[in-house]
Amino acid sequence: MRTIIGKSLGILFAVLLIFISFVTSFEYVCYHQPDLYRKEIEKYQVQAELEYWRGETMEEDALENVFRQTMSYLRGNRENLIVETEISGHTEEFYNENEKSHMADVKVLFVGCLFFRALANLAVLAIAGYLIISVGARKAGLFLSEGFIYTSLAMIVAVVGISLLAASNFTKYFTIFHEIFFSQGNWMFDPRQSRMIDIMPEGLFSDFALWISETFLGVMSALLAGASFLRRKFKNPSQENVIIGAGL
Repeated sequence: MRTIIGKSLGILFAVLLIFISFVTSFEYVCYHQPDLYRKEIEKYQVQAELEYWRGETMEEDALENVFRQTMSYLRGNRENLIVETEISGHTEEFYNENEKSHMADVKVLFVGCLFFRALANLAVLAIAGYLIISVGARKAGLFLSEGFIYTSLAMIVAVVGISLLAASNFTKYFTIFHEIFFSQGNWMFDPRQSRMIDIMPEGLFSDFALWISETFLGVMSALLAGASFLRRKFKNPSQENVIIGAGL
């Protein structure tokens, strides 16, 4: 019975750790890359898009500030999305009410993921602590490392498959994602009426998806290597103990 419970908790531990890794990878890409938004602004010629669709001009610094204020709002560091900036020589709010409504829904998703990551952090510590107390450090390490290895290998295969699928037709799967998480339908915008869609083209999201996938797979590979090392260590007692025992 203890073995069944231990293996089950090992799998649950792995699932939670994978979720933590994904959210952290997402956070790292979106919030800890220097000059990321400026580079994307230049890559997708956002200033030219705004002028083409709306006849408006904005400085690059002002556009970057809009991005940063928006991302701050999405993680719950701003109470609202009232972002005033200089547009065509005068100051006004960047977002309209429809855009604010959609971004409020996106914020719920962002903040929800961060909240559940905090709970997952506590849960993995609780699981590890429980197993160490109930079955000892060696068996606990074995349950946790093996659970992570098997679960993460399946997850890596799934992520690679999803990434390849999304890359084959990003527009299709980007639309499916919005239909699932924003079923109220307030995510479709006309570039002639929405500055948000002008500064956040589909290619930007494609770039972010690629970077998040690469970061997540890198983290998972490092964790998998660590888990494999610990599994060997816990499964095969140290040779030093054998040598010492033989000498005695």
